[in-house]
Parts: sequence; structure tokens; C-alpha cells
Amino acid sequence: MAFIWQTLRMFSTTHQSMGTKINIQKPRMPWIERRILNSVTEPLVPPDLRSLPQKCLEKHLIKQNAYKSELQEAYEAFSTKDTFEKLFEHKIVAICHILPMTSRDFFQVRVKMHNAGMKLKFVNNILAKAAIQKSKLQNLELYLTSHNVFILCEETKLAQLMLALKKTPELQLLGGLVEDRILSRAKMQEAAKLPSLDVMRGELLTILSTSACKTSSLLGKHQTELSSILTQLVKERSIC
Repeated sequence: MAFIWQTLRMFSTTHQSMGTKINIQKPRMPWIERRILNSVTEPLVPPDLRSLPQKCLEKHLIKQNAYKSELQEAYEAFSTKDTFEKLFEHKIVAICHILPMTSRDFFQVRVKMHNAGMKLKFVNNILAKAAIQKSKLQNLELYLTSHNVFILCEETKLAQLMLALKKTPELQLLGGLVEDRILSRAKMQEAAKLPSLDVMRGELLTILSTSACKTSSLLGKHQTELSSILTQLVKERSIC
């Protein structure tokens, strides 16, 4: 109890001492010569007519450049090159918006993609945009606008991808790259409903072989009819 009263007494004494040091008086106006000198020497800065986002962006870039170093620039260059290579060495690159989740939920999502034969990779939009600049993938910048992840697949498994995304509502498909072709979400869903390439090749082979047989029969029809007529004519004359 004595300790509590001593603490309260110290707090009240400190509060009173702090209160006595506060100066609440109005600052004294400087003498006339000083005011004239301040008015004359005050710099005339033109008004900044830029919008607030532009001002904030300039301050952000200045602060960002102040913290840059050779090691940071080397890391960004390596990450940019790695991101660019990832886009070209995989048949499917799906760009998804990832919803907020715990680390355990994210681990479960990664396990689902791994079981489906795909890899999940975080992407920095700034580095990704720098990687695709002045390349044929520049139009992918349209989908790099949120907290994104890449789903990478070494084979063209669009149907499996759509099935995995249907079971994973934490990932929202925005668009992506399918065999060096930029597709939107709707186009990727339509392409996933198409039969596999082997099935389409079989159907094409069947159509070509059928048309070839029909063409051959049409070309040989007249010769066959002429041969049968001549044979019949020879038989009739031989009987006579």
C-alpha cells in the first residue's frame, strides 16, 4: 500500500512540475525592423499546381531513391530477370489475386496446387512490370494491379487448373499466359472446355482420311463404270 501511495505522489508531483513549465503566453511580436527584414527576405516560391497524388508520388520516389544501394539494385535486377524467365519457361502462367489469409491457410493452398502438379509463386508487381517492359508480354501489365501470385505449370493443363481454382476460392483468376498467348479469365475458361490436343488431332486425322477416301472414290468412279460397261459389251458380242 505504501508503494502505491508513493507512486501516486510521484505522479502528481511530476504532473504539477510539467504543468508549471508549459508556456501559454502569446509570443511577443518582433520589433518593426525585424518584421520588415523578414518580409523582404522571405523567398517567393511559385504555387505548386500539381495534384495531390503527383506530389505524394514525388516524395515517395525521393524517399525510395535515398534508400537505394548497389546491393538493392543488384537484387532487383536478379529478381526482374528471374521473373522474366519464369514467364517463358512455363506453358501456363495464371495471374491470380490472393485474398487475405493466415500462413496456415496459405500453406494449404500451396499444397493443393502442388498436388495438382503446379507451383505457387509470389510476385512483386513493380519487378514484374519492369520485366515485361518492351517485350511481347507488355500487355500482361493490365493484370498486375493487386496483391498477386503466379500459378506456374510446365504442361498445358487448363482443365486441371480451372478445377484446382474452383476448389480454391482464396485465389481469384485475373488472366494469364497460355503457350505464349495472353488470355483473359473468360478466354482461359473457354479454352479449358475444349478437348485435349490429342483428341483434336485424332478428329482432324479422321476428317482428312475420310475426305481423301471420298476424293479417291469420286475420281475413280467414271473409270470403273466405263470398265464395267465395256466388259458387259464384250460379253454380249461374244454370245452373239
